[in-house]
Amino acid sequence: MALTGKMVSEVEISSNGDDIFHIVAGKKAQHAPNLSPEKVHKVEIHQGDWGDHGSIKVWTYVAEGQVETYKEKVSIDEENKTVHMKALEGHCLELYKSYNIIYEFIHKGETNAVKITIEYEKKNEHIPPPQKYMDFLISLIKDLDANLVKE
Repeated sequence: MALTGKMVSEVEISSNGDDIFHIVAGKKAQHAPNLSPEKVHKVEIHQGDWGDHGSIKVWTYVAEGQVETYKEKVSIDEENKTVHMKALEGHCLELYKSYNIIYEFIHKGETNAVKITIEYEKKNEHIPPPQKYMDFLISLIKDLDANLVKE
């Protein structure tokens, strides 16, 4: 059984995606708790500045009713509207040797979407794929989008 894997999901959004891009990229990450308070408790900058390529942030969030943390190093490709987050510390690394999230913002004419990819390596063959984290990320994107459309 393979220990490495990839999960991919695409979420249609009603907003233009720019604000969500800036939230996950970090430029507006500090607004996530206001837009999705039940899912994101806080986002703190650990190194660098908000929105800087290579900055390190710590997210405190709720997945499946459990408060968890995720310390990430972010790589931003503004031109292609892609954000790559590499896990440095956090609950996900208790199960996975490596864990990376990739957000790709796709403009499809009348509609827009966010493609979410999780790349991971399990610590052993008995560890399940990170479905709970994919479910959380999908739910978060939908929540952010719904609240941004209201504004």
